[in-house]
Amino acid sequence: MTEKAGGAIRKWLCDHLTPLMNVQRCAFHVPGVGTVPVREPDVQVFTWAGVVIHIHLIDEVIKPHKIRRVLEWATDHGIPSLFIVNAALLPRDGERVEPDKWFVTLQTLVNDRAYAFRILDGQPVIQPVQFKAYTRTLVETSFGDPLLIEQIRHFRATVRHPALKGYWLVADFESDRSSNLPPIRRADYSSYEQYMPPPPPPRPEPDAQPTPRTPKTALDRCYELLGVTRTANREQVKAAFRRLAFQTHPDVSALPKPEAEARFRLLSEAYEAIRSANDW
Repeated sequence: MTEKAGGAIRKWLCDHLTPLMNVQRCAFHVPGVGTVPVREPDVQVFTWAGVVIHIHLIDEVIKPHKIRRVLEWATDHGIPSLFIVNAALLPRDGERVEPDKWFVTLQTLVNDRAYAFRILDGQPVIQPVQFKAYTRTLVETSFGDPLLIEQIRHFRATVRHPALKGYWLVADFESDRSSNLPPIRRADYSSYEQYMPPPPPPRPEPDAQPTPRTPKTALDRCYELLGVTRTANREQVKAAFRRLAFQTHPDVSALPKPEAEARFRLLSEAYEAIRSANDW
């Protein structure tokens, strides 16, 4: 990527991020200025909530161990990270590659997808990209439509990929309408609703024969925890998890931090169990 192209991408990002409700301002990285080790961010996003998000434009091969070092430093300093890869470094749409490629690990950070940038018809665009399992030894590259950046959010992600395993502060351009999540903003606890367990079922009449009860499985309890039925599809389960995770995340929850962390962990484990059971 030429410096001119890089400048165009950075300016395009700032022009689209600055008008967002939760963004106060954006700033370019000035080469040679700053004390961030490993890798300086290309764009810094300052939110009204006081959180600074680092955006990294990856225009050369970056090994997973270096990505991990960036995440470690940023998370330790309370800074979410967002990586956007030059599409020229990635396989073409529909191309199949081995799953141990360095760029495949990036999609494990947020929503099982990565982000790519390119110049299309003279204008910068950002596209979501996924590397879907095709066989045991191959993944297929799939590019989505260019994003309309309507919000940027940050959260703590649990990554299970061996190369990036850990709990990291990350950011993304959440565009999935089914999630029904508002942009990140100063927390408003006035409408926070405490979790209330469902009321017990009515007792049978004395003369009525009790209906045999089928023991609940661990998976049944996972669905109940997310507030969805066993017939819920992937998008419904995903939306329910995101809604509850946004309420219970320790960074925004009104609950005491230990309780919020415990509830968030239970939600995450339930969501992962449902995904694993359905092979999603």
